[in-house]
Amino acid sequence: MWHAQHTLETTARPERVWDLVQRVAAWPQWDAGLAAAELAGSFSSGAQGTVRMSGHGRRTFRLGPVVPALGFTASVRVPLGEVRHIHSQEGTPMGTRLTHRVEIHGPLAWLYGLGLGRRLREGLAPGLRRLAQLAS
Repeated sequence: MWHAQHTLETTARPERVWDLVQRVAAWPQWDAGLAAAELAGSFSSGAQGTVRMSGHGRRTFRLGPVVPALGFTASVRVPLGEVRHIHSQEGTPMGTRLTHRVEIHGPLAWLYGLGLGRRLREGLAPGLRRLAQLAS
């Protein structure tokens, strides 16, 4: 397994952050790696949608566990593997602690980590900063 993670604390209220992350069509506003995103149905476990990464084709994703106001997982299948985006948040006295973790699973995780993983890692901190800014 390959993984990368970033955590950020913000003064934004947890409910405001959650409002933004569950609006899938707005993901490209805070995740610069995405050109487009859409979800068929409600923001709940098992729902499917599509994302188009900047400069790449469309991919289908599935929402894994969704715990309202606390976090969710979005998984994308790749040949011989899976990329999981795990978003979590918790209220703090100051506002919200946000964590975005990316995991790549499967026999080719090491290979995906060299290219795709590097791009994903580079986008974690800027994405969380932008999300926090939009939620403030």
